[in-house]
Amino acid sequence: MKISSLDKALQIIELLSKNPQGLSLLELNQKLGFPKSSIHHILSTFIPYDFVSQDPAGKKYALGFRFLGIGRIIIDNLDIRKTAHDSLRKLHRDCHEAVHLSILRNGLVTYVDMIQKEGGLSLATYIGFTTDPHAAAGGKILLSGLSDAEVKELCQKRPLKKYGKNTITRFSRLLKEIKEIRQQGYAIDDEEYYEGVRCVAAPVRAGGRMIAALSVTGSIFTITMERIQRELIPLVKKTAEGISADLQW
Repeated sequence: MKISSLDKALQIIELLSKNPQGLSLLELNQKLGFPKSSIHHILSTFIPYDFVSQDPAGKKYALGFRFLGIGRIIIDNLDIRKTAHDSLRKLHRDCHEAVHLSILRNGLVTYVDMIQKEGGLSLATYIGFTTDPHAAAGGKILLSGLSDAEVKELCQKRPLKKYGKNTITRFSRLLKEIKEIRQQGYAIDDEEYYEGVRCVAAPVRAGGRMIAALSVTGSIFTITMERIQRELIPLVKKTAEGISADLQW
């Protein structure tokens, strides 16, 4: 079946989104198998509208800033972000750590709101940032809202990538932890995504289903396991429950 120009264009956009450093025309041709003339025509159409940018040397193509503006419009109009933002700010004031709100989209964790900690630990995350769910506390919370069959289908499409020194890379172990998370109502990331970083997360629910994860992230020096148990688990769960209650109205 002949692939339409629109389908080719969407595949090019998707590939560029996964390669933020940019790709050359030859690299796009090799990865997608489309004729270089077709790829060049599509890219030339996108560039004037700023959907695609080209570096000064003309070697690499990357996504343009137009997508940033569109993404901001989508995120700003998410009801959950509007409802939860004040609670995120309060949680940040209470714990003095980075706070994130994330959702599961197309099998990946997507950060839809966040408040970074000023000074100290700096995380390479931003609103719109996406990553695999198995290595992050928020991601494991979101996986716990799925059935075992759904988790298996999602996670076995690709290997469980190792991020930090404690990343779970065996599916059987991940499934066991997810079952524990369902029972206890929170998840912990102990140097699983970033070395030297811990995170604790709790579920946000609406309409009888889990729709987001609320998490607190910080250095292992400020977020000790003792502090997690004594302070952060109750605080994050309480805040997530408050957001869930607000979403019922």
